[in-house]
Amino acid sequence: MFVIQVLHPDGWREQGRCSSEYWAHQEAQTRCCSDGRHYRILHPDNSAVIATLDTTCCPHRLLQG
Repeated sequence: MFVIQVLHPDGWREQGRCSSEYWAHQEAQTRCCSDGRHYRILHPDNSAVIATLDTTCCPHRLLQG
């Protein structure tokens, strides 16, 4: 399962897991746009970071320019 982590002042903490990369990305982006924190997604086989998300990916931010 793809691991979703959130950045806290003391480091990265697991926030959840999803069976597909697509749903992991959707979940992380939704949480990021909701709480403004930085998120990342780890590959299930080797724990490599495959995506990082911050508020620049939020749809409302893109519309504001």
